[in-house]
Amino acid sequence: MGADDFPNLDKEEVDFTLKELTVNLQKKDLPNNLPKEAVVLKISGEINLYSAHALKEKIFDLIDKGFVYIFINMENIHYIDSSGLAVFMSVHAKLIKNEKGGLAMYAPSSQVIKIIELTKLKTLIRMTKTLTDAIDVLLN
Repeated sequence: MGADDFPNLDKEEVDFTLKELTVNLQKKDLPNNLPKEAVVLKISGEINLYSAHALKEKIFDLIDKGFVYIFINMENIHYIDSSGLAVFMSVHAKLIKNEKGGLAMYAPSSQVIKIIELTKLKTLIRMTKTLTDAIDVLLN
């Protein structure tokens, strides 16, 4: 797939809201060095047993469409449980299997940082303070 024929996403294709989780495609204020095969998601609420499956399906759908750099704004996530962590581990595994791309979270809340550190997943789930830092981590 060439750069010119890479799919363009509409917010309607990505955005969804559940009782405990909202997912939005971020299309504004994106850095110039964001790869064409990248998608930036802003999620808020809780990633738990009830919302994790829908989030995983949405991200896998994006990967299947060719988006291999997944950036997730976590500043408004106030709770994540083991099923939420499993979503990110599954996404990481799928990208590794495809041998291209990566997953990075940025602007995580203190609660998310604490859970990632407690579970020792910091080496697999890359976390940075900003989207620019996340891009640098995945591309360099």
